[in-house]
Amino acid sequence: MRIATMQVFQRGLDSMLDQQSRVFKTQLQLATGNKFTSPADDPTAAAQIMGLNETIAITGQHQENITAAKARLELEDTSLDSAVEVLQRARELAVRGLNDSLGVDGRRAVAQEIRQLMSEAMALANTQDGNGDYLFAGSRVQSAPFSHDGSGTFSYAGDQDQRQLQISPGRQIADSDTGLDVFMKVADPAGGYKDIFTSLYDLATDLEANAPQLSSLGEIDAGMDHLLQVRARVGARLNTIDDQEGINSFLEIQLTSVRSTVQDVDIAETYSRLSQQMLVLQSAQQAFAQVQGLSLFNYLR
Repeated sequence: MRIATMQVFQRGLDSMLDQQSRVFKTQLQLATGNKFTSPADDPTAAAQIMGLNETIAITGQHQENITAAKARLELEDTSLDSAVEVLQRARELAVRGLNDSLGVDGRRAVAQEIRQLMSEAMALANTQDGNGDYLFAGSRVQSAPFSHDGSGTFSYAGDQDQRQLQISPGRQIADSDTGLDVFMKVADPAGGYKDIFTSLYDLATDLEANAPQLSSLGEIDAGMDHLLQVRARVGARLNTIDDQEGINSFLEIQLTSVRSTVQDVDIAETYSRLSQQMLVLQSAQQAFAQVQGLSLFNYLR
């Protein structure tokens, strides 16, 4: 019987090359830690992994936004706390200045400290964050929002826009308040609005004229109440951010776990499979070597 030696040779070669390909693929899986060396290995899983990667990246961006928003809101909270302290000190001085026993010189000394407090309040209103952006300027963050002409006129150069940062697919949060809302729109006990700086300026001016007004106490109290209300809103936003940060962290863990299940190899199982494949490859190589050593005459009877 005539044996097709070339056919036997080709069959052995194909078997060996096929097994080499399997070994290489398994080695690549171990090297990369991924089950799939190309999307063609499992198109459905590849699409799932792509979707998971996109969602994880978006969630990561939300966490970065939370970090940025938290930094600015915490800075605002600190600035507002300092501004309240400024007004508390101004109120103490106003009470002292209203005392008739203080005298002209004493009231002028009090007025001087009031003006220092006014300058301090202006500095707080022009607070800059770590990036050099003005905190209370709305969207015009590159320019100082507040200025004073030296004669009792205080101007706001910012706008009323609040930057909204996305912290989850369905939630945005403002990372600051505008200076107009914080320092300028303080309800006047007499009706209308009066800014905090003008209240302090008028108080100092009246003290220098030895004619303090009792209404100044009401204006300062209104300013403190207003700042405390703003601060309460800032605190509420910080609490919201903390809650969302926890939700996002949990989501990141869940998404990463699902992706690992779909994408990552089982190291123990893969090493075991590689060992088996190496044994099969060795057997194929030995068989191929035997075929190479055979002559056509070995098959003739």
